[in-house]
Amino acid sequence: MRLAFRLSRYNRYSFIPLFGFARRFGETLLCNSAHDILECSPHLVFYSFMSPHAPDVYSEVSRLRGMLKGTLFVAGGPHPTALPNEVIEEGFDSVVVGEGEGVFVKLLEDATKGRLKPVYRGSAGDFPLYSLADSPYTGPVELVRGCPFGCRYCQVSYMFGRRPRCRPLEQVLSEAEVLLERGRRFVRFIAPNALSYMSEDGVSPNVEVLRSLFSGLKALGVEQIFFGSFPSEVRPDSVTPEVVELMAQFCSNRRVVVGAQSGSPRMLELMGRGHGVEDVKRAVEILNSFGFEVSLDFIFGLPGETERDMELTLALIEELYGRFRVRVHAHSFLPLPGTPWAKASPAPIPKWVKRRLHMWERQGLLDGNWVQQERMGRVLCRMSA
Repeated sequence: MRLAFRLSRYNRYSFIPLFGFARRFGETLLCNSAHDILECSPHLVFYSFMSPHAPDVYSEVSRLRGMLKGTLFVAGGPHPTALPNEVIEEGFDSVVVGEGEGVFVKLLEDATKGRLKPVYRGSAGDFPLYSLADSPYTGPVELVRGCPFGCRYCQVSYMFGRRPRCRPLEQVLSEAEVLLERGRRFVRFIAPNALSYMSEDGVSPNVEVLRSLFSGLKALGVEQIFFGSFPSEVRPDSVTPEVVELMAQFCSNRRVVVGAQSGSPRMLELMGRGHGVEDVKRAVEILNSFGFEVSLDFIFGLPGETERDMELTLALIEELYGRFRVRVHAHSFLPLPGTPWAKASPAPIPKWVKRRLHMWERQGLLDGNWVQQERMGRVLCRMSA
């Protein structure tokens, strides 16, 4: 069989755990466009996508189905997990709900026999075994799946579960060896909260395990360790002087991403964040004191958010700009399927708030796709209506 993986800038890491299984069943093909898919005329095409990209994916699959005869289309990822019936109705032959590693072999076996089922349901068991050695390209090493907090806007807890599962240390070091063999001298990580690796409560850092991780990577010959930077972040209530001192000793990144989300205590409680405004200030102060700049995530237009709530967020940002070395990464709320706020309407973002955000953008203090996300939020509301 010819098995095509439709790659985009948003899903490359999602496919890495699947290549080892796919190669047992046939030729794996990497397709960066619909044209690439047409050129290779595959038996199966795999898509993985999030909700903001669903309209474009549906449009592409509709076009391809009209030009390819006998090709089957399979979807996975956050949006198909939340809305499998919609995905089938939009032209896919099969959907993987949840984590794909445990059911991918069964799906491929069924496909070879002409018995592909509409829905395959993965389950959140132990951390899945896979290796970057099986992937045609490299990526960050996944440290943690799942999140105990279940924030009402975020899909992580509802797709991967609320019991964090950590990749064993020996596996992480083994993946680093693969990267070194393939010419990579640095390692990045994926985790909802990088500081939760091997933590007992998902918040308090396990400093000794992190010390073993960092020192083990250096012993292997890894020249640069990027930790708590994109594509990961850290929770503000996980930041302690002890763990940041350790990061300063071993890590190459000089910027750490912190999920602040709001400056309103009411909104932090309403969204289920589990930390307060003072935790954000304390985290930034600690990180700055050890030489790290901080990139802070904030979300505007949350359901039920008032102008007073936004005023508090802007006041917090202004205070942080005045006291610390920070940059803000701004978001607009997206009603993501599968979350408690899936059908919630975004709160309007007043013009005076937008003017302030645009001013900070011009000053080089703020970035983010909040303008595009505000438009996409309206699209997702219409799709869920």
